Amino acid sequence: MSLFSAAERFLALDHSAVMLDTEHCLHSLDRFSDCEACFTICPVEAITPGKPPALDSKKCKSCLACLPTCPMGAYSADDAFASLLNAVTHLEGGEVELLCEKNPHAAQGCSVTSTGLRLQGCLAGLGCGVYLSLVAYGLEHILVRTDACSGCEWGILSMQVEHQVGQAKLLLEAWGKADTLICLSGLDSPVDRPFWEAKNPPLSRRDMFSMLAQQGRAAVTRVVEDGKVSKGRGLGQNRLRILGAVAHLPAPHPDYTRGVVDMDFAQLSVSEACTACGVCARTCPTDAIEYILNEEAQSFQLKINPKLCIACELCTHVCEPDAVSVEHIPTFQQVFGSQQSLLLRAGEIAHCEQCNAVYTAKPGVRLCSVCEFRRQNPFGSKIPPGLKILPGKKNTEASK
Repeated sequence: MSLFSAAERFLALDHSAVMLDTEHCLHSLDRFSDCEACFTICPVEAITPGKPPALDSKKCKSCLACLPTCPMGAYSADDAFASLLNAVTHLEGGEVELLCEKNPHAAQGCSVTSTGLRLQGCLAGLGCGVYLSLVAYGLEHILVRTDACSGCEWGILSMQVEHQVGQAKLLLEAWGKADTLICLSGLDSPVDRPFWEAKNPPLSRRDMFSMLAQQGRAAVTRVVEDGKVSKGRGLGQNRLRILGAVAHLPAPHPDYTRGVVDMDFAQLSVSEACTACGVCARTCPTDAIEYILNEEAQSFQLKINPKLCIACELCTHVCEPDAVSVEHIPTFQQVFGSQQSLLLRAGEIAHCEQCNAVYTAKPGVRLCSVCEFRRQNPFGSKIPPGLKILPGKKNTEASK
């Protein structure tokens, strides 16, 4: 096979085809998960609810709305982000109109000073993180066009687009930039203005010099695109883009304390019932919880990075003493106010005389909670209180 024919075959591949990796789905990691993020998002019913869900690739039309929806990034495809970032490096102004691939009125806009960019898939495939990234890049006015949604087979996703824009605006309030982003459902007085396909923006000699002058800003977007902004494993692409954008925006207003609502962020608290077992940290799917054991100092620390927490509650499901609580509406400062992980619990440790397991040291206590329970209940069993009873099965829990 010649290099030319190989290149043709490569270009013919459909990199926008959506793939589902069920091993990354929360339902595969936690049998008690109640996540339903993707169950109703598909406009063509290609996703069948389940534990885990199933994707019918023959039904899928690659609207890409499932990509930013999954908190774990179980759905994957080449979305419009890379081409969008490439296109904005060609812009001379700071105003852009974003349009989906099915918008028939892309050549007309609402301002002669804006540039229209038509993207692959539905705008619901972008996610809050993309809008924050564009603001971090330096765009001053971003118009999100939903004026063609009513006649589109993906029209039901217009509410999802508006929801994502609302999420981004809520976060941008911390920098006083909420007005940068506008969701536009109609054009009162359409005008002619520049219009590009995001995958194929124009490139002139003048553009070359302009791009060279913007290398610093372009570097910011490349870092965000690569997702190299977090140690967290399993984070969805939308969360990675949010964190990358926030990291490259200036310091937010210190008095902004509004709650971060409906974005799968959370804050944890751990009570004195904690036994220092570290199970919550070992099972956390995004490494948001950190367990630090210092054998030399006979102490432990339990920390949380709220930026990485996706509010899945797996930690509450596995905590036997029921010591972990989840706050689902943390404040902006709780999530983004510190660059360091927050201390949840710390204390001295001891080793169980029976099994040598680590546990929180307490006066007069010489066994870990498991061995103590077995000593008192040799034929009993118990499960963490966060675990729910599965349909058709009985879970036996002995009284403590």
